[in-house]
Amino acid sequence: MLAFVLLIAAVAMFGCAHKEPAAPESIPVTVQTVATASGAAGGAYSANIIADTQVDVAFKVNGYVQSILQVKAADGKLRNVQAGDHVMSGTVLAVVKDDTYRNSLAKAQAELQNSRASLSKAKADFSRYTHLLEQRVVSKADYDASKQQYESAQASVGASQAAVQQAQVDLDDCKLKSPMSALVLDRKIEVGTLVAPNTIGFQIGDTSKVKVVFGVPGAIVGDLKPGAEISATVDAFPGQTFKGSISKVAAVADPNARVFDIEATIPNPDARLRVGMIAALHLPNAIQAKNVLVVPTRAIVRPPDDPKGYAVYVADKDADGKMVATLKKVEIGPIVGDQVSVESGLDPGAQVIVRGADIVSNGATINVVP
Repeated sequence: MLAFVLLIAAVAMFGCAHKEPAAPESIPVTVQTVATASGAAGGAYSANIIADTQVDVAFKVNGYVQSILQVKAADGKLRNVQAGDHVMSGTVLAVVKDDTYRNSLAKAQAELQNSRASLSKAKADFSRYTHLLEQRVVSKADYDASKQQYESAQASVGASQAAVQQAQVDLDDCKLKSPMSALVLDRKIEVGTLVAPNTIGFQIGDTSKVKVVFGVPGAIVGDLKPGAEISATVDAFPGQTFKGSISKVAAVADPNARVFDIEATIPNPDARLRVGMIAALHLPNAIQAKNVLVVPTRAIVRPPDDPKGYAVYVADKDADGKMVATLKKVEIGPIVGDQVSVESGLDPGAQVIVRGADIVSNGATINVVP
């Protein structure tokens, strides 16, 4: 991507410097024959290894971190869990100081007991007033007042029960638990850290499978389907090949890089492939064999009538047999070293102007020099 940005900057610079020359009889230029490269870079693509599933484990309550999960270190001593450790689903990763939440729960439970006592009395009074009303001993107004007190006591108990449940949830949330069995990718807290709801404490990921995402040009994307086999190599394990398969193919190209993102999944049961490693991805031989045209990056210019497009100048002969520069608009693909792939607009064997591309114009007489 950096190379692509540099290419755009270079093209912009050349485009700004490009002027219709009050040229000499002929402009000296150097040319290079349009070459081919197998795939976009010999069929190999570089990509970062990421976890198959990655989750941010965040706190739900306020407070100071009181403790962090302890695990055995290589020397047998206990230490705080850290990146690279495996944790099981439901494991308590960290605990927030919970004094306030315990007090809130105790207060809510006490209020629930009071509400239940009030409900018991209101229920007895309502039952008594119901009986007295049937015997015409009390007025309807007294009966209605007793009924209202009873219903109010019932509502109060319901509210108190909800308060207890919420206080219990808040207390339970003081324990930050792992939502799945996974590898700890990062720990962002220490004992004593002040956290709030949504503060991320850990990043964990499932690395029993890993993913890689890389970009391919439009010339070959049509041949890549989900399920197609790929292979990968990493510097950490020289001479070893890891097999995987394509799991997703982008429907549209990146508007800047002009490549299609391909996601591949590689089984990793022994956890040898680590998140952050750089993998070299290799496509099937039938796809690698497809030839893609490439030209030097300095041959790419902006067309005078299209400041957002790309073009090259080709050395050609006019009707009089003189050598002239002919503008060819092109669609470019990914960078290949110090060259850029061309997906359309050029034919193999064309002589593109390399040195002098920033000073010639369409139809200008040129003199090809070594």
